[in-house]
Amino acid sequence: MKKNATIRDVAKGANVSVATVSRILNDKPDVSEETRQRVLGVIGELGYARSMQWKQITSGKSKVITLHYPYKLAISNQVSLHFITGVTRACEEHGYSLHLVTQSLNKNSLLDFYRTNQSDGLILMEIRMDDWRVKLLSQHNLPFVMIGRCENNDGVNFVDFDFESAVTVAVGHLINLGHQNIAFVSVITDSQQNHYGPSVRALEGYEKVCTQYNIPRLYCEADNGFENVKLATLNLMRKHPEITAILTIFDTAVAGIFSGIESLGLSIPDDISFVGLADAQGAELTSPSLTVLDFPASSMGYDAATVIINELEKGTKISKQLLVAPKLVIRSSTGVVRKEA
Repeated sequence: MKKNATIRDVAKGANVSVATVSRILNDKPDVSEETRQRVLGVIGELGYARSMQWKQITSGKSKVITLHYPYKLAISNQVSLHFITGVTRACEEHGYSLHLVTQSLNKNSLLDFYRTNQSDGLILMEIRMDDWRVKLLSQHNLPFVMIGRCENNDGVNFVDFDFESAVTVAVGHLINLGHQNIAFVSVITDSQQNHYGPSVRALEGYEKVCTQYNIPRLYCEADNGFENVKLATLNLMRKHPEITAILTIFDTAVAGIFSGIESLGLSIPDDISFVGLADAQGAELTSPSLTVLDFPASSMGYDAATVIINELEKGTKISKQLLVAPKLVIRSSTGVVRKEA
């Protein structure tokens, strides 16, 4: 069997033109059955396989999925990497390549992925409640899926974590342990963070559950970064020494909150109980091990890629919306409220 056979080798062996071989490979009807069988026979003899580049040329598709993840820490923290590996796994299983973009885009640069055939579809991350990317791609009827969701999600694809319910579950767990003064720490990653879907929904969940249990709202925001989160935690706890538990839905805030608590000479969970958001591996890296809202980033990335690939392969748009229910995994960082509180 000849290795690395080309389409020209097939054409020469069957005594036909390259164009004829191309028509047969693409199941065009304007070729006689005798010629078709002769070409297929040569293809079998030579062991010819169309290259990905040729498939792209003949199909008009790039077989590339672009993941737009405009986040400075997109390739530097564990949860973000799990999103990316989940998307990659789905792409590999379906014969697609992944193009990761972490820079901000404007309208033209976003549309250029489609106009110039760089990508067949986009996966959008870091979704705002009113996200211009979603509006633009919807207006042009272009294929995309969100990891996250907007305020209005009619007719669009998304995979998201139910942050509002997650906060409700976490606070309910702490209430059952006797806590009444439960702080919520949020993180601002950029100037538009107040419109960031997870932050908005988590805060809504916190405010609702505080009303439900008639407990005080003890909320603070911190700029992104270890020292910023640590300082915000210290300031909040000095202002409200009655706090006995802290909650966050930002995995990047966990280390700073831990450090802030320890800087005050307090012990987890004897003095302060702590619930964070992390995947299974990240939760085991802290001491004591962290009670977490388990965040299945890898499977969410995989599901999002599968949604967009299925739409591309089937050629029909059917809105697919997956909302992941929260799962609280109780470990060593939460305990009954301290007696003197």
